[in-house]
Amino acid sequence: MKVTVLNGSPKGKYSVTLQSIKFLQKHFPELELEIFNVGQEIEQLEKVPEKFDAVIAHVATSELILWSYPVYTFLVPSQLMRFISLIFQRKAEKAFASKYTSQVLTSKHFFDHTAHNYIWNICEDLGMKHIFGHCADMEDLLKEEGRKRLLQFGEELLWIVKEKLSVERKFPPRVTEIPRYEPQINLVNQPHRANHKIVLVTDCKDPDSNLGRMIQVFQSALPNPLRIVNLNDFHFAGGCLGCFHCAFEGKCVYKDGFDEFHITNVLDADCVIYVAEIDRHWFYPVWKCYDDRQFYNGHRTSTMGKVEGIIISGPLQREPNLREVIEARSEVGQTYLAGIVTDESSSSEETTVLLYDLAAKVMRAIETKITRPANFLGVGGRKIFRDLIYVMRWLMQEDHRFYKKHGFYNDLPNHQLKRMFPMFFLGFLLKLKSLRKNILTNLNQVIIKQYEKVIEKY
Repeated sequence: MKVTVLNGSPKGKYSVTLQSIKFLQKHFPELELEIFNVGQEIEQLEKVPEKFDAVIAHVATSELILWSYPVYTFLVPSQLMRFISLIFQRKAEKAFASKYTSQVLTSKHFFDHTAHNYIWNICEDLGMKHIFGHCADMEDLLKEEGRKRLLQFGEELLWIVKEKLSVERKFPPRVTEIPRYEPQINLVNQPHRANHKIVLVTDCKDPDSNLGRMIQVFQSALPNPLRIVNLNDFHFAGGCLGCFHCAFEGKCVYKDGFDEFHITNVLDADCVIYVAEIDRHWFYPVWKCYDDRQFYNGHRTSTMGKVEGIIISGPLQREPNLREVIEARSEVGQTYLAGIVTDESSSSEETTVLLYDLAAKVMRAIETKITRPANFLGVGGRKIFRDLIYVMRWLMQEDHRFYKKHGFYNDLPNHQLKRMFPMFFLGFLLKLKSLRKNILTNLNQVIIKQYEKVIEKY
């Protein structure tokens, strides 16, 4: 069976994820694997069309396409996203159509499902037959159970392809048409009644586009100065390499000045408004580069306490995975998401009202310093990072110092002795049959009593 492997890791042959592919190659010798390091070689693939064409030619003659990548910032590395963008830009979709495909990805299970969904969605856009992928921990290949599951994945994958079985479609067809936004108002800026630090980050190039018009309306509605940062004005030397040079000092290995740019233009703000256009289930590749390069800050939640607003051009209601990533970023980053506005309504008047309301919500959120409790996305995501940093604190020293300073380790089970001892004592008493019935009968009243005291006191 002829197989094309699209390795999206910027580390190329040194990718941890790629080792799982090599393990499959060893145990399934009938696979004729050809590995293309599209993540590491993305600059060449963009500049030399012949190299890109060679990859596409191999895809066209293969029976199975495997996507291999580590999870970077909720999704795939920016380099792989650029390769995907090239496929559509150069109209190479036909080579992928009707091919069986799957994916092998590794991470610490921090939102690996959203990365998996993103590639699945792309594969359906390409007309491919997607088979549920292998979402592994980075260290699974080093464990017997991990190797067993990988082999089971390989066996099932080959069985489905050989038997030509059908596969499910998960996502709705992509929507490309969005009504033109025509704001019927006189764009006169509100008088500046406040002076908070509010920054708007965008990649908008055309002020007459829907995105450009929404920026103008939002700016006119905001009773506060607005600093606009356009990502196209910054020259990125490249996407995150996952090299961990930043783990000790918090400095990126690139010398393009992104860390200083980010600190002085974005992180000093009270509120950040992100304005972008949906492009193939995310935004344009420059946004992924911007997200990934923020790893110079490691796993430190530098946005804690800030207010966020999102303005999007595109059919967000048809993009549940994108919506989840947006909300998860806010939850994990401990920011207050004031609202999301899109232009998908058929009424320009409605969109204008939503933009004015977003401006009002943003101002109130800044002034009241409002917060909300974290939901599963925030709690689960932060605990995964907390456990990772705690175990790797000798390597991730900057992260460890930050987590320790802000009390992120306080909810580790071995740090909750005050809570554990009463549970231990209660468990001991419940073992005694003579006491069990009486305890369980009165347990609800005992639990609720502490809440009643709080209500009475405050």
